[in-house]
Amino acid sequence: MKENKLSSRKQKILRAVVDEYIRKAAPVSSGEIKAKYFDDISSATIRAELSTLEDMGYLVQPHTSAGRVPAPKAYKYYVENFLDKRPLRRQDIAKIDATFNAKFKEIEEIVRSAAKIISDVTNYTSVIVIKNIANVVIKEIKLVGLDENSALVIIITDGGIIRDKVITVESRLDDNFLSNASLLINKVFGGRKVGDLKSADVEVQKELSDFKELFESVLSILLSYCEQDEAKVFVEGESKILEYPEASLESAKSFLTIIDDKSKIMELLEKEEPDIEFSIKIGKEETKGMDKCAVVAASYTINGKEIGKAGVIGPERMDYGKVISVLSYVRSAVNTIFNSGIKKIDIKKEENND
Repeated sequence: MKENKLSSRKQKILRAVVDEYIRKAAPVSSGEIKAKYFDDISSATIRAELSTLEDMGYLVQPHTSAGRVPAPKAYKYYVENFLDKRPLRRQDIAKIDATFNAKFKEIEEIVRSAAKIISDVTNYTSVIVIKNIANVVIKEIKLVGLDENSALVIIITDGGIIRDKVITVESRLDDNFLSNASLLINKVFGGRKVGDLKSADVEVQKELSDFKELFESVLSILLSYCEQDEAKVFVEGESKILEYPEASLESAKSFLTIIDDKSKIMELLEKEEPDIEFSIKIGKEETKGMDKCAVVAASYTINGKEIGKAGVIGPERMDYGKVISVLSYVRSAVNTIFNSGIKKIDIKKEENND
């Protein structure tokens, strides 16, 4: 059966109910809607429209004398027709910028920081899934001499993922030594998947023994990528979903069951339509059984390759506009870190050549 199209007035009333319920988490009355949104129509007309929207499945009336609350169908209509990203508040931008201005040594540090700041700014539970790092292909390994016995090792992959680490060896690391070592290291590791190195029988020939210590140090860094074969899941703010007034014992149980299951979290963040920028899932049927919950998810890509997904789990009445703005801004910040990381490599190299 084809669904009736909402009239302009019904759309405005439905939007008003959702906006008010998101704001105060209490049933919305016809009097409130008239006072705030409609001077030109009577309360009786608004009540009639609310009743019709209820019959159509958009609204629910918890008690006979109470106002209405949005049903999952209302939130879906809201995000499809009224939702726009909006500018973040200055204080939110400042908090995010401060987080990513720090110096990161590991990819995991960036991800954990991203998950935490998303949860802090939205005040919802955040989830980030990072794809199995073992599948990335090594594009280049750079060695930047720091002093006679230490060097900065920089690893660049096809996903644009950069890792840098200072190593110290007994060999004297002059420019000629590092140049020859770089040729050898890139010949052995370049073009290979990180995960393949775990089982690869890589050896340094006897005549290249001078490079052995440096070679093994680089191999150790690469193998540390593969400490866990599975995709990693990072969760922040698990308890925040329980702080909202609509949370019940049943919804808490269903939420905790999902959040403790890595495979279910990964499924939650998957997009039904690959080309859409954000995936929004609302209600029990779409969120793996989480009652009165919604999930907003976005893919994070570096140089055109997806490296993971970030999502926010909150009540159905979450502030969707703010959540999407935060996910977008954090995604941009993460991209900036990786892109500037490549530039910093050249800067460091130039500084050490001076």
